[in-house]
Amino acid sequence: MKKKAEDRSKRRPVKKRAYTQKPIVQYVVNANPPKQVVWFNKDESNYSMQPRYSESDLRILMVLDQFNIGGTETHVLTCVRELLRNGVHVVVAGKRGEMCDAFAALGCPVYEINFVTNEHIINEADEQKIISQLKQIINTEGITAVHIHQLPSGTFAAKAADQLCIPRLWTLHMLLPYTIDEFELIKSSAAVVCVSPSIMKQLPVKDMSVQLIPNGIDTVQFNYRSLIQSDLRDELGIPKGAPVIMYAGRLSWEKADICRDIIEACRQLRAESYPDLNLLVTGEGRHSEGIKSLVDVIHKETKGNFIHLLGNTLNMSSYYSICDVFLGTGRAALEALACCRPVVAVGVKGFVGLVNPGNYRSAWETWFGDHHADEAWSVEKLKTDINRVLDMPVQEKMETGWVNRNLIKEQFNFTRTTDMLMNVYANILKNRYASYEVE
Repeated sequence: MKKKAEDRSKRRPVKKRAYTQKPIVQYVVNANPPKQVVWFNKDESNYSMQPRYSESDLRILMVLDQFNIGGTETHVLTCVRELLRNGVHVVVAGKRGEMCDAFAALGCPVYEINFVTNEHIINEADEQKIISQLKQIINTEGITAVHIHQLPSGTFAAKAADQLCIPRLWTLHMLLPYTIDEFELIKSSAAVVCVSPSIMKQLPVKDMSVQLIPNGIDTVQFNYRSLIQSDLRDELGIPKGAPVIMYAGRLSWEKADICRDIIEACRQLRAESYPDLNLLVTGEGRHSEGIKSLVDVIHKETKGNFIHLLGNTLNMSSYYSICDVFLGTGRAALEALACCRPVVAVGVKGFVGLVNPGNYRSAWETWFGDHHADEAWSVEKLKTDINRVLDMPVQEKMETGWVNRNLIKEQFNFTRTTDMLMNVYANILKNRYASYEVE
């Protein structure tokens, strides 16, 4: 008996079968959605089924038209970085562009899909191919929610998600003249997010459930850095102590018009009061060549090169740090405020003026003039507010910068806005785990 007991003790332990978290049956790429989904206990608590999910269950596909340098793309880049830090699996899809490598550097899967042509027109010729590519990505990456930010990529992504019964949400960065079909796609999303109160107020359907989540700013990345002042000024050929004005925006349509008026305002100020004034312009667009031609004419007339066309750049924080006044709108205005810069808000819809505690609310509600404004901009208004900042005492300018930065840290910090977004994702996932029956 003793020997048998010893033999049993020497037996190799039985290995427990390891179960993976992968589903036994995955979606078929060309699967069709069920005709009808009947939900049970939608209004009542179902205590027999407790929700079982965590951050690791959140697998998000972010969709962009193209990886261009702009406010929407920078917003998505910041979101993706913070979501990855929180353990969320994020996949990004879009047409190749200048920010493609920045997304790839985050370590998340990046898929290049030609949603638009080189002329930035919807790629209707390849619609079925694009939808098939998206469905393969959703299936391969185990996506649990599709996050749409733009059109026309959003149209393709919505169709792919619907065919695989994957919930989708839509962030509205601006209120475009949507077609009826496009707005129906937005309205039928599992969640709709707006980046400013003015977009919410202008939505054609008032009873639509909408979440308000502002752009989040990384206040470590965007901060005033005095140490780079002299080197960057030397690189640009700007004398020490010379006032520097900065404008950032896509050089297309109304924002190109704003740029032209800022150039004219700076030309007049240089002739009247500030002979060593310099202007930095960042951004590109369909009217870039026209702006360049205008600058060449002004430089020839004034016999001085004081306007610096910097094109698209990811190193915005450095340029914010050397400017005395920033003019712009939207996310760029938030970034400049985070860098302690005085900001004159001017956007597509009109003029807000010098941002200060007295108009913080109206600046936020109008998205710094980009989504709404009570008055139009003009060269004279731009000149007046630029002059007002340049004439500020040094101490007042410093205090204005501190107050501006505190606003961003308290109201637009990217960790706070990412938490809000993760709550939206969690609610979508919670609803997806509800009990249903397919007929």
